[in-house]
Amino acid sequence: MTDKAAGKARLMAPAIAAFAVITVSGCAITPDPIEASAIEAQAQRDMQTLAADQPPLTGLLSPEEAVSRALLYNRERHVRTMQTALRNHQLDAANFDMLPSLTASAGYTTRSEYSATESVPFVDGSPLSNTGPSSYSVAQEKERYTYGIDFTWSVLDFGLSYVRAKQKADEYLIAREEERKAIQNLAEEVRAAYWKSVSADRLLTKVGPLMTEVDESLDRSRQIGRERLSDPLNSYSYQRSLLDVKRSLSSLRTELVGAKERLASLMGLPPTTAINLPRYDSDALEEPSLKIDVDTMERTALLLRPEILSSHYRERISRNDVRAALLRMFPDLSFSAGYQYDDNSFLRYNDWTSAGAAVSYDLLNIFQARANHKAAKTAVEIADEQRLATSLAVLTQVHLAALDFQASERKLETAKEYLDVSRSISDLVVRQASTGSVGELQVIKERLNALVAELRRDLAYAQIQTSFARVFKTMGLDPYPIAPGDTPEQLASSLASRRAAWEDGQIAVVIRPIADQEPVLTTAQPDEPATFQFADDTFALAGDVNYQATMADGSPLPAWLSFDPATRTFSADADAPAQSVQLFVKARNQRGVYALDRFVLTTAPDRT
Repeated sequence: MTDKAAGKARLMAPAIAAFAVITVSGCAITPDPIEASAIEAQAQRDMQTLAADQPPLTGLLSPEEAVSRALLYNRERHVRTMQTALRNHQLDAANFDMLPSLTASAGYTTRSEYSATESVPFVDGSPLSNTGPSSYSVAQEKERYTYGIDFTWSVLDFGLSYVRAKQKADEYLIAREEERKAIQNLAEEVRAAYWKSVSADRLLTKVGPLMTEVDESLDRSRQIGRERLSDPLNSYSYQRSLLDVKRSLSSLRTELVGAKERLASLMGLPPTTAINLPRYDSDALEEPSLKIDVDTMERTALLLRPEILSSHYRERISRNDVRAALLRMFPDLSFSAGYQYDDNSFLRYNDWTSAGAAVSYDLLNIFQARANHKAAKTAVEIADEQRLATSLAVLTQVHLAALDFQASERKLETAKEYLDVSRSISDLVVRQASTGSVGELQVIKERLNALVAELRRDLAYAQIQTSFARVFKTMGLDPYPIAPGDTPEQLASSLASRRAAWEDGQIAVVIRPIADQEPVLTTAQPDEPATFQFADDTFALAGDVNYQATMADGSPLPAWLSFDPATRTFSADADAPAQSVQLFVKARNQRGVYALDRFVLTTAPDRT
């Protein structure tokens, strides 16, 4: 290094050190807590958002409207929907990973001195010292502009990206099933909270006056004890009985308090929201009916439960891991092409194109790939076992849900009978108290017993509503159809229609839609009638199945078209018009459980 170069280096060293210190200090991060004022401002905005995100409650709230508002405005429901959307966006991003790499670049470089080089002779493996005058050459300018476009494509990367994109697609489907499960759970929770709120709205108005009466009786008894107007033992026993009544009333109030707040929260409303519930005549409430067919319920659950479908997708993801491990065992074939430009005036050609192909293989990769392949196969076996375990758990839940509904029916019937007896006893004691035959404590006790019996009857009714919803949740049936509507009123109507269909027995599933079976009337011979037969495994329905076919509007089939339920065959007369008709096929078993399928039958008798 010359003295001049050494001097420049000494001058630059402090500047470089200072720049490094400033850069490092600027990259240091210190904790920065959020100020309370910012949190308060955000809290106020959140409260305004919570209050304004849905139309206000007007009139009396029905159970269907409560569920519809929860499904439309519940915050956790929105989180599930956004998570599904995120998985969809991740799938879109994964699809771009399969594209080749196309890189555009541009640059500018400068240096303080020319890149001058000196050549010396090279003899016997060593350069000789230059004893003569130095001669330098320059092949690059001090300032240069460059740009270019490079295209590269790797066959192995494409295969791996394709497999990963398929896994992302399955992850999106899993997110959709988790969203379905959240919707089903939410609908069940809202129904239970609604009927508990109805009970609380009616019974809390009775608990308060009775609690006041107990407190007044306690005060009188304590006053009598202080004045020693009665036997102290009798006075204390009387007070203890009253305190037992008060403790029961407190437990009853605890059971009911907060029901409306919980319902408001499920509907995405602040807990202070006023909710007007109808005053049901609880004695006249009709419990839901259910056609129990455990075999069909099991088949429906194995086809529709989100957990089962998610386990299938997870198994498919594991199988794609096996494919990815196999792909890594192959060599990589890559292609490249590009265009470059350099404004260096010393170049003979300032722009040029290039192309190439290369094969590469990591020889040590075969050992890791084999280990990865074995691990992936083990993951597939684990996923298969998890699917079987999930299936067994689902089948158990279906049986337990059916048994729970039947037990809820019996419990409600017993609660009704118990309430009738408790009311009769309470009325009798009140009449006896008016004649002085029984004391005040006995009247309070029996009124409490009647009130508790009424609560138990109401809770039993709420439980049967919950059990009813749980039966269909265990089968994986969605509480509303595909296009339920965008407003609470439209969705509530769809929920009511779906519930009515469930009570009527529509719980079976269409496995192979008739529309996918090419429903066209054909004939093998010109003189034979044109027919169409749908498959025996079209519906997942247990037991002996009876089929019925009608027009889509429910009217009978046209005179030129007939249907044989025994063979599941449609037949057209020879003079049938060449047209298409929309039909309904209803498959029902001996328990009254059924499934419906709509399709278009093309009537072309002359088609061969």
